[in-house]
Amino acid sequence: MSSKTTTVLAGIAAKNATLFHRLGFVLPDAAAVIDFAGGTSVLIVRDLEMERSRQQAPQARVCCSADFVPEGGLSADRDTALAQATAECLRRAGEIAVTVERTLPYLYAHFIREAGIAIDYSADFGVGERRIKRPEEIDFLRHAQKVTGEAVSYACRMIANAKPDKTGTLFHDGSVLTSERVRYMITAFLMGRNFSNHHDSIVASAPHAADCHHFGTGPLKVGLPVIVDIFPMDNATRYNGDMTRTVVCGEPIEEALRMQAAVSEAKAAGCAALRPGATGEGVHLATIAVLEKHGYGIVRGDVERDLSKPAMTCGTGHGLGLEVHEPILLDHGGGEIFQNEVFTVEPGLYSSAAGGCRIEDAVVVTADGHEILAPIHEGLDWAD
Repeated sequence: MSSKTTTVLAGIAAKNATLFHRLGFVLPDAAAVIDFAGGTSVLIVRDLEMERSRQQAPQARVCCSADFVPEGGLSADRDTALAQATAECLRRAGEIAVTVERTLPYLYAHFIREAGIAIDYSADFGVGERRIKRPEEIDFLRHAQKVTGEAVSYACRMIANAKPDKTGTLFHDGSVLTSERVRYMITAFLMGRNFSNHHDSIVASAPHAADCHHFGTGPLKVGLPVIVDIFPMDNATRYNGDMTRTVVCGEPIEEALRMQAAVSEAKAAGCAALRPGATGEGVHLATIAVLEKHGYGIVRGDVERDLSKPAMTCGTGHGLGLEVHEPILLDHGGGEIFQNEVFTVEPGLYSSAAGGCRIEDAVVVTADGHEILAPIHEGLDWAD
């Protein structure tokens, strides 16, 4: 944010992506950054983090709560004391108003206001800076997506090469192959590559695939499509991958083939619409037009739906970066798209009877169009 006003960011950088983006390093405890309108910065951290913070943020004046003790003293609670010190720092600097973003903890707002300082909320602060990715951020996302694609391929091959019993239940290495078991093996695969699977993974088939965000449960079956959606974080950079493919063990049912053809074409249309100056809504309209052409319905919100019939029930995608879901959405109301933004493009069809199909890639917006990061096979057949 090009600041003409003093801004405040606060929270725990290990959990707050906007604060981490501003600092460039992780602090395990609460911290506050004050960027004054005049161009100077104060970073307030826990006392034992001061030396490391000075090395990591040499451009800032690094302080601790004890450097800004208000008239009534500091609380014995560490987080409360840091919020009090942030407000006292602003008061001593003569600030009468500060600009904050969407993640500011109320604890800080309370003490800033108690110090007589007005708070102005900016919807763009903390969002605009993260939407347009620097070259190194795109490289981080490219690597995160590459490893995510390897995990997706690993899971899809496992499912495709499983052995069905007489009832159609899949077995892997002599044991029933369930959604839960595949998720466990995905997590182990990612841990071996220094990735965290904080949000788990989606491994969903019929009937659970009718809900596009159902994680899936129970034994997997021959012939039915299985949605595999993996969205892990690279521990080295804290940037996320996000990829989905759909796999079938054995001969797919006819509806699975129809869904895959429609979704693949819809994803290609969405990617083609993703360019600077376009809108998130325009990308979404491009994808749903293809699905409707193939005879599938678009069902949103509280509209009554026949769960047995495949339908698109969500938007086309979202921003991707330090969080899995970032602004803006590729959906109705989605605004202007800029060069060097990164989005997921992930149309899908969801049914309780036939299962579902989703194909998702991470896509960077280039000067003249788009680039899919780490593309892999899109079909239903992953068998060796």
